[in-house]
Amino acid sequence: MKKLLVLPMLLLGALVAFGQAGVADAHKQAMDKAKDGDLDKALSIIQTAAQSYPGNLNLLKDEAFINTWKKDYTQAIEVGKKLIASPDADEQCYQILGSAYRGASKYSEAERVYLEAVDKYPNNSLLYAELGDALKQNNKLPQARDAWEKGIEVGPSISSNYYFLAKFYAEHKNPLWSVLYGEMFINFESFSGRTSEIRTLVTDQYAALFATPAVLQNYIDNGQGFEKAVATTFQAYQDMVTGGVTPESLYALRGQFIVNWFNSDNAKQYPFKLFDRQQQLLKLGIFEAYNQWLFASYNPSRFSNWGHMHDGLIKEFSKFQKSSMFKVPKGEYYAHN
Repeated sequence: MKKLLVLPMLLLGALVAFGQAGVADAHKQAMDKAKDGDLDKALSIIQTAAQSYPGNLNLLKDEAFINTWKKDYTQAIEVGKKLIASPDADEQCYQILGSAYRGASKYSEAERVYLEAVDKYPNNSLLYAELGDALKQNNKLPQARDAWEKGIEVGPSISSNYYFLAKFYAEHKNPLWSVLYGEMFINFESFSGRTSEIRTLVTDQYAALFATPAVLQNYIDNGQGFEKAVATTFQAYQDMVTGGVTPESLYALRGQFIVNWFNSDNAKQYPFKLFDRQQQLLKLGIFEAYNQWLFASYNPSRFSNWGHMHDGLIKEFSKFQKSSMFKVPKGEYYAHN
């Protein structure tokens, strides 16, 4: 009897493997066509495969993706609804439907989908990033900020929440958190299309942070513990930028900040990965090159000239940048106003 049971089980396994191979093959063919710009052919491949494997979740995902790329949001939404209705629906299914709703400018519907998603998957940081964007587009700015902050709290190494918050705090006159979150984003995404935008923002926000002594004093008077510690340490060296907030003056000020931070109790009381990274760069002797690159938008031609004069440092920093991963551990999230 046992021998009779083995053969059907082996056949079932072979059929499952064959089905998975067929789905994978259709996916590859479709993605190759999509990369070539032939979205209609890509969609046709997926739809043909779906006739052999009806209800396959991966094929439905591909169909929704391709329709979104085609900007056929109506069809993408219809497929996306099937995805989240599946008993095997995962986080990506909700992201796909939410993205289709956002593409169609149906932000209330996107908000509803993402709220359902974070309720089911409360530790998925990407879902909070996309929920925050839907809330922002729906003119719910405080809720958007809270979603992005929650995203950083539950998944501190996901870059998009830092990207959105760096911009949010710049727009809402909170330069301290704009420079902190902006620089963290840049260390996560050193080479993406968004990097240049945020490097410019960080440069501008440092100018705002030291525009008048009252800016830092406000954090000292009204901020929470971590904010007070950071603002107080910056304040001790603010005279270094009285002649202007430039890459050179910021290099001097930020270097002194890190030395002071790690020679005080602050580093133990408020561990913060960004400051660890800056200390590492100081010890490696490439902190100046990092600062010149970070604040290059201040004067691009000046940075280019500096790079030519310090070619060895730039190459050393570039090598570090390409090989060193920036990752933030949980537990380094600090509540703030």
